[in-house]
Amino acid sequence: MMHLNETPNQMNHFQVDPKVYHSFPGMRLAIAVTEGLDNRTAQVPVSELWQQTWQNVTQLGVDDARVHPYVKAWRENFAALGVSMKRFPTSIEAMLRRALKGGEAFSINPLVDFYNALSLQYVCPAGAFDLGVLEKPLVLRLTTGEDRFTALNSSESIAVPEGEIAYTSGTDILTRHFMWRQSQLALVTPDSTRIFMVSEIPGLAGEPVAEAMRESMVVGLRDLFGLECQSFLMTNDQPSIRWN
Repeated sequence: MMHLNETPNQMNHFQVDPKVYHSFPGMRLAIAVTEGLDNRTAQVPVSELWQQTWQNVTQLGVDDARVHPYVKAWRENFAALGVSMKRFPTSIEAMLRRALKGGEAFSINPLVDFYNALSLQYVCPAGAFDLGVLEKPLVLRLTTGEDRFTALNSSESIAVPEGEIAYTSGTDILTRHFMWRQSQLALVTPDSTRIFMVSEIPGLAGEPVAEAMRESMVVGLRDLFGLECQSFLMTNDQPSIRWN
């Protein structure tokens, strides 16, 4: 069993701008932070979980991802912000749409497959960042005119318009439009060992779903990866967290 170690220079802080909660009333963030991940060794139980969850989407009772209540709630929130869900669909909408088409589940690496399985299981966005490559703490906030984004498989950054909601580290944008597309920076790879995992739970889903997601992160990291973690359930009453 791997344990979290406290080190003086650790990126151990996450903060949410209150304006984000204002745009997404009742939203909760389920979070798990861990280190010591072996993301190179194939994990058969993770693969089985991912494949089974992918197949189980037929039991959700929807043929169109857009009509699922949780997906619909995100669409309404973003529409109020003037963000086109046709151009910038949330990660869960895009993945659910793909799963509903059938076929085999795609695989990226064990940790990504794990959080994708949880995302489909609860129909809530989920993702993770590699803390080991970040030089400044994580912040979920509105973008400014000084922020830059590096797309996947790109070595050049681009300017990001002011006013987008994004996970950030300093002036580096880690996600565009909150949960649409992830940056090359802090992407979880086979070399990643220190992880910040997060799932955004819409207000409509409520605390029970958020708590179930948090618990599933904890249990999955322990049982599937042999990892201890620190977990949190953030609301608008808790704008920041720290971990050891």
